[in-house]
Amino acid sequence: MNKLEELFVKFNKNISLTDSYKKKIRTGRDSVRTKINNHFEKEVGIVPVHYTQGSYAMHTAIMPLANEDFDLDNGVYLQGYDKNRDDWPNSSKVHQLVIEAVEGHTKETIDKETCVRVVYQDNYHLDLPIYIIGEDDEGEEAACLAHKQDGWVISDPKAFRNWFNEATKQVPSGSLRRSVKYLKQWAHQNEIDISGMAISILVSENFSDEKEDALTLLKIVTDIHDKLVDDYSCYKPVRPTTEDLFSKHSYNDQLTNLNQLKTLKDRLAFAIYDSENQYEASLILKEIFGDGRFPIGSKEILNNKFLKTSEPEKVGKKNRHYA
Repeated sequence: MNKLEELFVKFNKNISLTDSYKKKIRTGRDSVRTKINNHFEKEVGIVPVHYTQGSYAMHTAIMPLANEDFDLDNGVYLQGYDKNRDDWPNSSKVHQLVIEAVEGHTKETIDKETCVRVVYQDNYHLDLPIYIIGEDDEGEEAACLAHKQDGWVISDPKAFRNWFNEATKQVPSGSLRRSVKYLKQWAHQNEIDISGMAISILVSENFSDEKEDALTLLKIVTDIHDKLVDDYSCYKPVRPTTEDLFSKHSYNDQLTNLNQLKTLKDRLAFAIYDSENQYEASLILKEIFGDGRFPIGSKEILNNKFLKTSEPEKVGKKNRHYA
């Protein structure tokens, strides 16, 4: 078996957000928060509460390359409304208030169905979904998102973040978070149609700590593949729990994703067990995760259980923006 732990330590560092990059996007976020608060206080007499959401808040964000885009989610939670939706403002109206607050702050502002997007010149954007805390059909408290066309719909990213963070507490080594990042980099590098949220759910629900990141990732990918072969679905663990993140995947999408997972599993296994040395293993892993991301190994560190087998099919390389 090849000794790959030191390479995965470097890989994790290579794909993690740098301190300087985090400072830059936090500065932009805080400036937008101030503008929104000032505008809402002036126009409607309330100051929203803000929460950073998504991969940044879950510590699973991937550092973009120089020519790639990064998105940061900042939830805008409106205050001062009771749980009677009849008294809530129109969802399109609150979108407009946010647009008025940030218009002209950067090169572009886009009013999307589920958020207002603030686009920055240096390859990142800030998504601003807007919420009011209401109730679901059972009378339980629920966060409701301002959807331009559908009105106020239940959506609770804070609950998902809390669910994921609870899962990571069961793994003091941090390997669950690292495994999510590794699979997100694989999906990005090879343009696999599996979202970051779906990856986070699948890794959490199929996690097994094998004490080394390469072995842990292989076990997780194997179990995810087997699970999806039996039941190709990925339901959210928080409300709305009936939402299947794979519901829009066609039959061909399913076959493609299952084949990609099978190829990933086979190539990981080949790199770990069958490649001649750490260097040969790293060449395979660089194809999986990106030449500029995964480090090169040493030819001097040999696989002490080397058994040559036919090398599995290679995975193609493509790119998308990071979330």
